[in-house]
Amino acid sequence: MTVSTYNPADHTTTNNVSNNANNSVSSDTHTGHASTDDLHSGHDCGHDHSHDHSHDHSHEHNHHHHEHSHDHGDDIVHLMPTLTDLQKPHSDQEFIDKAMAEERSNHKNLIASSRDELPSVTVNGVMIDRINIAQELQYHPAENKEDAVFLATQALVVRELLRLAVLDEPKLGEAAWENDEEQAISSLIDKNVQATMPDMATCERYYKQNITDYMTDPIMTVRHILLACLPEDGDERLKLKKTAYEFIEQIKNNANPNSEFIQVARQHSACPSKEQDGELGVINKGQTVPEFESVLFKLDAGLAPSPIESRYGFHVVDVINKEPGIQMTYDQVSPAIHNKLSQQAFHQSLCDYLFTLANEADIEGIEMMLEQENIFRG
Repeated sequence: MTVSTYNPADHTTTNNVSNNANNSVSSDTHTGHASTDDLHSGHDCGHDHSHDHSHDHSHEHNHHHHEHSHDHGDDIVHLMPTLTDLQKPHSDQEFIDKAMAEERSNHKNLIASSRDELPSVTVNGVMIDRINIAQELQYHPAENKEDAVFLATQALVVRELLRLAVLDEPKLGEAAWENDEEQAISSLIDKNVQATMPDMATCERYYKQNITDYMTDPIMTVRHILLACLPEDGDERLKLKKTAYEFIEQIKNNANPNSEFIQVARQHSACPSKEQDGELGVINKGQTVPEFESVLFKLDAGLAPSPIESRYGFHVVDVINKEPGIQMTYDQVSPAIHNKLSQQAFHQSLCDYLFTLANEADIEGIEMMLEQENIFRG
């Protein structure tokens, strides 16, 4: 395998494709072989990215765009988030749209800066189409555009490696690929990827070593006061942070903190929940934006001593009630542990197989990172 120049670690940027960096492969009930979803670009390894991605991709539903309107003086009027907005992750399509527009142009040779964003990658002398890379980006959310480009490009390289392996397989060949690409890849994987499934002792050991992971999530009853500000408005954020601390002190030192919280919420909160005295109701993990809940679920009952910062601004938070999680027994979680470890074993075996295919091919333009955390995501 030819080692080449493109590696996302060599680039830095502040343009985010998505804030969902923590996307991981979802649990698969099939542990003996690769499902076609595992090999689909919208999920794990690269598969056929030329066909229509018409089925549902969960991360596509995570794209939420904030709207702004301008008055005649060009002052930004903030459209405040609704309760539904608070439950949606934020992402930015700007880079994807730019890449697609560039690839639709008639340029025969891209300028150097564009080539850095959409690299020239070949597998056995055949170039990965940059239009396909641009289209593939939407299925690989990452912390920055370089990581997204890398994941999208690697997925297409993996798909090409699998296609070549199908063509070389005597019982498959080009006819199998042309007839049903997903089935051809599944058959290829069944023959070439073997994984050792975990036994009971391994599962029990895993449970004991990770016992704190198997507690039910806490349940929070919360109310808040939102001081809204766009993420990029640094000066305004500094002012609002100070104001949030002042509100906390004002509420805490009042003779009737409950009444004072309600009054401040109704007068100053930018969230529609102000009409319900700031109450958001019962919140479970996964219902709010990550940066909000990562702090929220660490709080004890009562008025939080510090505001929580989110993409929407600053939240003065009062935890009305908190029900702690309950430890689950091994018997309750053993099927999930067996499934998890089986998937990990299979995915590692699949990575090893893909590494073999990559090592036998002549790949130029990308430094492949065939590890579970780089393949089974997106």
